[in-house]
Amino acid sequence: MMANHTNIIRLVGYCYEIKYTTGLAKGRLALIATIDRALCFEYMPRGSLENYLSDEDDGLDWPIRYKIIKGTCEGLKHLHVEMNPPIYHLDLKPANILLDNNMVPKIADFGLSRFITEEKTMITKNLVGTLPYMPREYIERKEISNKLDIFSLGAVMLDIIAGPTGRFRSTKMPSLEFTNQVQGKWKNRLQTRRNGPLLEAYCQQVKTCTEIALKCLEIDRENRPNILEIINQINEKEDIIGEKTKITITNHVPKRKRRTRRKIRSSQWNILIFQEMCIHQSHVTAAKFIARKQWFVVGHHDGFIRVYTYESPVKQVKRFKAHVWNITTLDVHPTEPYLLSVGSQDQIKLWDWNKGWECIKTFDLHGLAYQIKFNPKDTHKFAIASLKDAQVWNIRSSRHEFTLSGHGYIVSCLDYFTRGNQLYMITGSWDKTAKIWDCQRRTCVQTLEGHTDCITCVCSHPDLPILLTGSNDETVRLWNSITFKLEGVLDFELGQVTAIVCLKGSKRVVIGHDAGLVITEIRHEKPGPSNR
Repeated sequence: MMANHTNIIRLVGYCYEIKYTTGLAKGRLALIATIDRALCFEYMPRGSLENYLSDEDDGLDWPIRYKIIKGTCEGLKHLHVEMNPPIYHLDLKPANILLDNNMVPKIADFGLSRFITEEKTMITKNLVGTLPYMPREYIERKEISNKLDIFSLGAVMLDIIAGPTGRFRSTKMPSLEFTNQVQGKWKNRLQTRRNGPLLEAYCQQVKTCTEIALKCLEIDRENRPNILEIINQINEKEDIIGEKTKITITNHVPKRKRRTRRKIRSSQWNILIFQEMCIHQSHVTAAKFIARKQWFVVGHHDGFIRVYTYESPVKQVKRFKAHVWNITTLDVHPTEPYLLSVGSQDQIKLWDWNKGWECIKTFDLHGLAYQIKFNPKDTHKFAIASLKDAQVWNIRSSRHEFTLSGHGYIVSCLDYFTRGNQLYMITGSWDKTAKIWDCQRRTCVQTLEGHTDCITCVCSHPDLPILLTGSNDETVRLWNSITFKLEGVLDFELGQVTAIVCLKGSKRVVIGHDAGLVITEIRHEKPGPSNR
C-alpha cells in the first residue's frame, strides 16, 4: 500500500476477518476460528503481459512494446530507488505484469517481495519464484540482491522484444549477432508502415533495448546495470525520437496496405492530411477545454486535476486532489460552471469552479466509467460508458435514470448526435461494433459492423452528417449519420486509434494514434452512395 506509482498495481483494500464458532475438534468441544482473507486490487482489463508475447514478425507493434518496456523499468525504479526502504520484487515475469486499457504496464504480485534495510547480499533458505526468470547466483547459492530483479527484467525485456523464444535464441549465438538479427527483423516489419527518421529511430530503440536486456542477463551480477543506468539509456533513445519526429507534413494520404474496403469517393470527399508525430511522456489520462474561461483542464493517473490557461504564457490556475487514483474521464457542462470527473473504482464527482472548485455532488457508480458526456439537449443529464452498457444519470437528483444494454463486451466510448430534431447516442464497444440508440425510445436502432478489433473512440461531427469510429485495428470509419451507411475508411498506418475530436465551425478532425497525431480536413460536398 506504500507504493504509489503509475506502473505499480494499486491495492484498493483488503479483508482479514476472524469468526469464532463452537464445534467438535478431535472429538472434543472447542472454539474454532475461521479466517477470511482477501486482497482487492485495481481492475486491469487487458490481463497479463503473458497473453501478448510474440516474436518480431507479428503481434504488438514496436511503440506498444517499447511503452511496456519503459513502464516496467519505471515501476522497478520506484521499488528500488524511490521507496524507503527499497523493495525487491523477486518474482518479476510476464504473468506478473498487468496491462490497463491503454496498455500501460503495472507490476503486480508482491507475495514474495521483501523490504531491504541494508545494501548487502542476503541468503534465503528456500528457493521460491519462477526459475526461468531467476539468475544463477540465486538458483545455485540462494543469494538475493537487487541484481536478481535486474536479471528478471532482462528476461522479460527479451520476451517483449523477441517473443518467448527470444532468450533461447540469444544463447545460440554471440550477443552482437543476436542483436543485429533482432534489429533486422524489426526493420523489415517496421518499414512496411514507416520510413525516414521515424523508422531509423525505432530501429535504434530496438537495438538499445536488446543490448540492455542482454546486459541484464550477465552471469556475473556485478556486470549487470542498475535500474537508474537502464532508465537513462532508454530515455536517451526516446529523446532522439522526439528530435527526429517533431513534425512531418504531407499533402497526400500515405500509402496503404492492400485491403478490401470502401474507399472515399474523390467527388464527395476532399481530405488534406497533416501529421505530427509525438512521443507522449506524461501520465495525463483525460483533458478538456473550457473555452469560456480560456482554460484547459487535465486529469492525471495520480488522481489530481490541474487547470491551466491556454494563452501564452501557460499558467496553472488550480491543482487539487479529485480522486483516490487514476482519473479516467472528464466532461465540461455546456453552460454551467461544472466539471464532471470519474476515477478508477470511484464515485462520479461534480465540481463547481465558481465555488473554488468545490465538489457539489457525487454519484455512486458501481464499476468503471470509460467516458462521460453531458446531454446537449437536456444538460441536467449525462451519460457514461461503463462495462457492458451505457447509463444515463441526472445531476439534479443524483439518480441513475436508465440503462442502454445490448453490447456483448465493455462499452468504451459514447457520443450524442441529432438526426432531425431527435436525439441519438452512438456507443462503441470492445465487441468490435458500434450501436445507435434512440434516446427517447431507449432502443437500439442500428448496429455498425466492420472493425476487426475493439472500438476505442466514437465521435459525431458537429457540422457534418458524419459519425466516426476509431479502433485498435488502426482505422477510422466514417458513417453517414442519416442513413448509417459506411462512407469511407481512413488508415494512416500510425497504430491503434486512441482519440477522435471534431472541431465545431471547422471541417477538421483530429485523430490520435499510438504513434502520432493526424489533423484531417473533410469537405463534404454532397451525399451519395460510396464506391468500393
